[in-house]
Amino acid sequence: MENVPGHRTDDLEYLDSNGIDRDEVSSALARIFNEMIFGDTPLHCDPHGGNIAIRKNDVRREPNFDIILYDHGLYRDITKQLRRDYAKLWLAVIDADEKNMRKYAYNVARITDDQFPLFASAITGRDYRAVTKSVVSTRSDEEKEEISGALGEGMLQQLVQMLGKVPPIILLILKTNDLTRSLDENLHTRDGPVRNFMILARYCSKTVFEEQMETIAQTGSKLWPCNLFRLIAAWSSFMRVELKLSLYEHYISFRRFASLSPIASI
Repeated sequence: MENVPGHRTDDLEYLDSNGIDRDEVSSALARIFNEMIFGDTPLHCDPHGGNIAIRKNDVRREPNFDIILYDHGLYRDITKQLRRDYAKLWLAVIDADEKNMRKYAYNVARITDDQFPLFASAITGRDYRAVTKSVVSTRSDEEKEEISGALGEGMLQQLVQMLGKVPPIILLILKTNDLTRSLDENLHTRDGPVRNFMILARYCSKTVFEEQMETIAQTGSKLWPCNLFRLIAAWSSFMRVELKLSLYEHYISFRRFASLSPIASI
């Protein structure tokens, strides 16, 4: 046990007065929790704003802060297959690929076609129409009002009923996903949700690539003609995502340097 003091992540006055970059804080939080979901570490089972703190680190320059996680009394392991299906679900969401979204929503949480629009809105915090177009676009005030209105008109009850039927580990993952989205919004970052979606996309792409490599290895040498072709195809797909994300990161940096308006969509 150790007393580790820190400030809330939404204490913007503390962050700004200590020269702590809000975007870097948001990115660090996204990496921490995505590592728990897609990496080999267990998942923190009670993630909320009160269990996360930030403090200035005067020794290290980049980043110049530490993220503190409290309450480590309960963790859960996520199976390898669930990690992979969840990664494929999010890659489909990011690509606005509704067919695969529905497929992996069922694989991950047994979500039926009738339940899917509500589930898609729940995991993204977006109107279903936005999910099928570009989930990383910035939420407008009108969209926020529509979602709030829908919750008041009975959608909340439907959501509770649906989530009551999904596996408990999925609820924990969705809670973590909702937390990172909420923390990013409270930090009022310059880039909006775009950078965190790119971090998520990298974890998902890496998870799927590792699965492909494992499958190839199980069928024999990677130098066999058929396996070599599959290896090249898997590597090309992985690098395509990496290149796309890298180019977009440079684009974001340029927009920020030029002090233009926030990114609207990816």
